[in-house]
Amino acid sequence: MITLLYIYISVFTLYFLVLTMASMKSERKVRDKFLPNCANLCVVVYASGACDTLENLLKQLKNQSFARQHYTIYAILDKCEAVPEVTLQSDLNVNVINIDNLEPIGKSQAYSIIAAKLHEAANLDAFVFLDAKNYVDQDFLTNVNYYLTKYDVINPMVNYLPEKDTLTFWQNVKSAYSRYCNKFILKTRTRMGLTNIINTDSFVIKRNILYKMESFDFRNIISELQYTLKLAKDNIKVAFVDDLRVYTCIDKFDLRIPSLSQRLGIFWAQALLPQNWTVKELIFSMAAPNWFVCFLAYFIVLKHAYVFPFYIDYSAVLITAVVFMIACCISFLNAKLYPKEYLYLFLYPICSIAHIIYNFPLVRGIRNILKKTAHKPVVETMTTNVIVSDGKNDHQCQLELISIDGMAKVTFINKGKKYTTKNQHLRMTDALRELSSTLNGRGLTLKACQNCKFFQPVVDGTTNMVKGTCNCQFQGRVQGDIIPTLLWNTCPKFEEQNVVSLF
Repeated sequence: MITLLYIYISVFTLYFLVLTMASMKSERKVRDKFLPNCANLCVVVYASGACDTLENLLKQLKNQSFARQHYTIYAILDKCEAVPEVTLQSDLNVNVINIDNLEPIGKSQAYSIIAAKLHEAANLDAFVFLDAKNYVDQDFLTNVNYYLTKYDVINPMVNYLPEKDTLTFWQNVKSAYSRYCNKFILKTRTRMGLTNIINTDSFVIKRNILYKMESFDFRNIISELQYTLKLAKDNIKVAFVDDLRVYTCIDKFDLRIPSLSQRLGIFWAQALLPQNWTVKELIFSMAAPNWFVCFLAYFIVLKHAYVFPFYIDYSAVLITAVVFMIACCISFLNAKLYPKEYLYLFLYPICSIAHIIYNFPLVRGIRNILKKTAHKPVVETMTTNVIVSDGKNDHQCQLELISIDGMAKVTFINKGKKYTTKNQHLRMTDALRELSSTLNGRGLTLKACQNCKFFQPVVDGTTNMVKGTCNCQFQGRVQGDIIPTLLWNTCPKFEEQNVVSLF
C-alpha cells in the first residue's frame, strides 16, 4: 500500500515539476489588441432568480470599445424576479427572451434555445456566454476578439470585486486558493497546450465548435468536466486566459474545483479506455492531489521508509520529497499573489479539513438531532380534491399540502394509498412539480391548474404561493378579464404545460 502511495505521489511530483518549469518561462505582454479584422460575436447573458446585477452587465456590454456592428446581445430571463422587462424590450440593442415557466429551465436548456435560434444565422463567428452575476470591463469584447485568433474555446479569469466587498475569513482563504490555481496551474497548462475544465459561468466558444458538440449539459461542475472531455475527444482544448477577465461579487464567487473523490471517480471510469493524448492527459490530471495532500503523503512514506524495510531506498524518497518542496515554493512565487494572500493560501488545507469534518455524515447527523431537539417544527397541512388522468379516464384523488417550518411537501392520496414527495421545497409550486414528474413517470397526469399551460402564477411574496390566473381564451370570455384560480381548480379546457425542447 505504501509503495503504491509513493508511486502515486512520485508521478504527481514529476507532473508538478514540469508545470513549475513551464511557468518560469517569461511571457510577452500584449499591448495592442485592436485587430483590423473583427469577429462577429453573439453575447448571451443568462439570468435567473433575483438578478440584481443584470442591468449593470447589459450597460457594460452596450458600452464596449469593440465595434457595435460586430456583436449582438441576447438576454435570457429564466423565471427572473423584479426585472424591468419593459425597459429591456424597448431597448433595440438587447434581444430579450423571457422564459416564464413554473420553474426555471436551467442554463443548459437556455443556451440550447439560443443555439437553435441562431443555427442558420449568417456572419456569426463565436458565442460569448455570461452569467448575469458577472461584470466586465470596457475592453472585454476587444480582448475576446484578439484571443479568438489563438484559441477555439476560452475561459476568462474570474475575479471578485474587492472594492465592493468586505471578505470573511473563509472567503479570503477561498479567494487566495482560487487565484493560486488560476495563476499557476490553469495558466501554465494553457501555455503548455493542455486543456482545462470549462467554466460555464463565463466562456467563449467558436460557432463551428459549438454546433459540432450538438448539445449542452451544464448541471454542475462534473457535467462541465464531462463536456470538456467531449471537446478533448475531438482535440479541442479549453484555454484559460488570465488577461481576459470577468468580475463577480464575493458572495456569488464559486471556487469551481471538483473534489478529489469526484475527480478520482472520473479517472477510474475513463483511465483504461482508448483515448487520444488530449483526453488521456486531462484524465491523468484528474487524479492529481493538491500540494497539501502530497505533503502529508510524503510525510507518511518517509516515516514508513525510515522505520520499516521498504522497496525504495530512504534517500531516494527524501530526494523526491525535497524536489517536490522546491517545486512547490517556486509555484507559490510564480503565482504572484499579494503577501497577505500567501497566509490565507497556507491556511486553506486547515479550512478544507474543517469543512470536511463539519459535513461528515456522523457530525451532520448529530447537528440535525441537536437542531430538532432545540426547535419544535411548525407544521401546517391542508387537504384538497384533485383529478388525475391515465389518458382514458379521470380519477378523483386527494392532495395533502404540508408546510414544515415554511418548507413544502405534498402527499398524494388515492384509494387509501399515500405517496409523499421526497424533497422539501421553498415553494409549494416546486413540490407540486416534483409530484407531477413522478406521476408522469407512471403514465398519469395531474389535471390541476398548476400544470395547465393556461395557468399564470401570481407572485405575491408568499413562499408557499399556489395562487394564479387563468389565461385560457374560452368562448364568451371578456377581453382583459382576470380570472383568479387555485390549485384544485380543473376544467375541460385543461392542456398539459409544454416543455421547451433541448437543442
